[in-house]
Amino acid sequence: MSTPYNRFTGQSLERLTTLSDGIFAVAMTLLVLDLRVPVSAAASAHSAHLLSHELLKLGPGFAAYLLSFTMLGTFWLAQHALLGNLARSDRNLTWINIGFLFVVTVLPFSAGILAEFVHARLAVGLYWLNIALLGAGLAASAGYARRARLVGEGSAPHQVSIFLGRILLAQVLYGAAALICLASTIASVIAFAVVQAYFILSPRIPLLDRAAGNRTPG
Repeated sequence: MSTPYNRFTGQSLERLTTLSDGIFAVAMTLLVLDLRVPVSAAASAHSAHLLSHELLKLGPGFAAYLLSFTMLGTFWLAQHALLGNLARSDRNLTWINIGFLFVVTVLPFSAGILAEFVHARLAVGLYWLNIALLGAGLAASAGYARRARLVGEGSAPHQVSIFLGRILLAQVLYGAAALICLASTIASVIAFAVVQAYFILSPRIPLLDRAAGNRTPG
């Protein structure tokens, strides 16, 4: 009797990891395309003062680029941490991750909107929604992997639990940063940057460590 097609497709974690690396690399590269040299201004700029003035106008775009580049780096690292704790994959997990990667490709678009309309609450809201969907994709992957018994042995189950706690903490903090836009969109973007800096540096803050499940037993 032949094996059903859906039983033997999407089994390779290595191919899934390779696909993820490629898509993240393209998305991170696309972010910089929104930073354009002010050609029209450069044609009439005959002094360093005029050039610096035009470059300052790129400030919001560069800030959105830096924030989004590190954001994608954080989610890339998180996905690799999850895949590294799995023993195998299946078709459903692969499609969940393809959905996650679709949301990754949208981030350059939402980052461009944020850079262009940084004073609009809708722009901040769309950016936060993109981040929330990224977190939901990773959480869905981890949750499905546990239910389908795709997680490896040894310390892997505990590490996946830590992973889920960290994703939950991240989404709570990013959500709080987004809410600040009700008072000030600039303050909200700064709050996003502060949260992002926390996850890059990963300082030991006991209260947040407990919330994320980062404290190891004993």
